[in-house]
Amino acid sequence: MKRLILILTLILPPAVFASEGHGGGSNLVMGFVWRVVVFVVFAFILYKLLKDPLLNSLDKRTDDIKNALDEAIKARDEAQKELNEYKGKLASMNKELEEMKEKAFKAAEAEKAKIIAEAENTVERLKEFSESLIASDLIRAKTELKNYAFTLAKKVAEEKLKSSFDMSKHEVVINNYIKKIGEVS
Repeated sequence: MKRLILILTLILPPAVFASEGHGGGSNLVMGFVWRVVVFVVFAFILYKLLKDPLLNSLDKRTDDIKNALDEAIKARDEAQKELNEYKGKLASMNKELEEMKEKAFKAAEAEKAKIIAEAENTVERLKEFSESLIASDLIRAKTELKNYAFTLAKKVAEEKLKSSFDMSKHEVVINNYIKKIGEVS
C-alpha cells in the first residue's frame, strides 16, 4: 500500500501539469496510463538491476556494523580486563606502600630507641666522668687543704716556739733530739 501511494505521488504531479497544456481529457488518462506503465517497467528494471547490489550493500553494511559491534565488545572486554589488572596492581601497590610505611615507622622507632639509648649512655658516662672529676678535685682539694693546714700549723708552731724558746732552750731541745736519734739507731 505504501508503495502504491509513493508511486502515485511521483507520477500524478507530472501528469497533471503535462495535461494542462493539451485540453483533452482522454489524452490525459492515456498519458497517465502510459506513464504508469513506463514507471512500472522502469521500477521493475531498477529493481532487477539494483536489487542484488543494494542487498549486497545493505548486507555488507550490516556485516560491517556487526563487526564493529563485535570489535567494540572485544575492546570493551579487553579494557575491562586491563582495568581489572590495573586495579589489582593498584591494590598491590597500596599494600606494598602500607608495608613500606610500616617498615619506615618501625625503622624510625628503632632509630628513636637507639638514639635514646645512646643519649642515656652518654648521660651516664658524663655523670660518671663528672663524679670522678669531682672526686679527684675533692682529693686534690683535701691534699691542698692538708698541705696548707700543715704549712700553717708549722708556721704557728715555729712562731710559738720562737716566742717560747730562747736560744738556750733551743740548744737543749736539739741535744735531746740528737740523743734520741742516737739511741734509736
